[in-house]
Amino acid sequence: MSKLNKNSKKVCLLSDHHICINPRLWKEAFFYEKLGYEVVVLTMWQSNLFLEKDKQILSGHSIKYFSYLNIIPGENIILVNYFYRIRKRLSSELHRFFKIGLAWSISHAPEKMFKVALAESADIYVAHLECAFFVGRKLVNAGKKVAYDFEDWYSRDYLVPERPVKLLQSLEKFAILYGIFITAASKSMADEIKKEYSSNSSIETIYNGFSIAEKFNKIQFCTPSAINRVFRLIWFSRTVGPNRGIENLLKALKHCKVKCELHMLGILVDGFDKILYNHISDSNRHSLHFHHFIPHSELIQFLNSFDLGLALDLKINDNRNLTVTNKIMQYIQAELPVLCSNTIGHLEVASFFPNTIHVVNIDNEFEVAEKIDFLATNPKSYSEEDMLRFNEIFSWEAQEKKLNNLINIHISDEKISH
Repeated sequence: MSKLNKNSKKVCLLSDHHICINPRLWKEAFFYEKLGYEVVVLTMWQSNLFLEKDKQILSGHSIKYFSYLNIIPGENIILVNYFYRIRKRLSSELHRFFKIGLAWSISHAPEKMFKVALAESADIYVAHLECAFFVGRKLVNAGKKVAYDFEDWYSRDYLVPERPVKLLQSLEKFAILYGIFITAASKSMADEIKKEYSSNSSIETIYNGFSIAEKFNKIQFCTPSAINRVFRLIWFSRTVGPNRGIENLLKALKHCKVKCELHMLGILVDGFDKILYNHISDSNRHSLHFHHFIPHSELIQFLNSFDLGLALDLKINDNRNLTVTNKIMQYIQAELPVLCSNTIGHLEVASFFPNTIHVVNIDNEFEVAEKIDFLATNPKSYSEEDMLRFNEIFSWEAQEKKLNNLINIHISDEKISH
């Protein structure tokens, strides 16, 4: 496999999401910037609020941030926005009823992403998310060098009738065959993808860790039993909605002896709060609290103010079962004990922290309640060895070293200093 000339300096990252809801994207962009590349991030813009948050994240960096499609309400001709949305909906329905897998069922305008990406004439492209995998294939066929990131296992996620699984499988197989390098969010996922496509290609694990350079002041609390206060639980994600394990947790709280506050951080799906309140309507011992997005720079400090972090992913598909999410990494970095469901991805991480990451069967409400009661009165702290282990294996600095090795092998002779 050929290497880029070491003087070639331009990398273009392709995604469908605003960077503020895709930390993996901006962390990688900062890595290439530190390496000395000219960095271009190409995404679709859908929200003024998110775009402002994107700009805050990129403040102070020289990264060029473009949209291949801007469908923010009020910033485009209304009929144009309707066209892209309706075309995507119709393509999804064609697949639902006739199993016709069109690229437009993946995203609004992959043809525009390809056109804008090609015009950037980058030395290397990195494909994130489904639309970028489709565009990546077109770029490779146009003679470009493309790396691929399995942040999720796309053909095994959101398995609904309108999802073009066969198309996604063909894109994944192509990526593994022709990508200059491949990365995935967990070792478990990487191993299963290789098995699925009978591949001997290397897939590097890049965990969703964050920089250990982010400092915070630890907040010390007494145990709930000592001062008769509530046990504070935190769950966060981009979206606070169904099928994320929250309903299972509320069923378990009915059996808890300790009084709990459940805090949820993210964009609340319309009406979901009412569903959750119904779960605790017969209890005056527990309370629910909802928080909107906060700046990433404040997240670790915020998390550290709680007693227990929750990672409750359900095994509703192979992707959810195998991935390792941002949240469990941020809980550890905030030195917050974790209660997590027994997915393969969670078990992969929990094996390194047996005293502070507690795995349960989220479908067994009595087991979950018993574990919460136990943790409320028997708190465990991360040891110095635990945090060193986190730094060496899961921090973003550790992931940068792996990315740098990939660059050295497949792209250039330049190295990032550590």
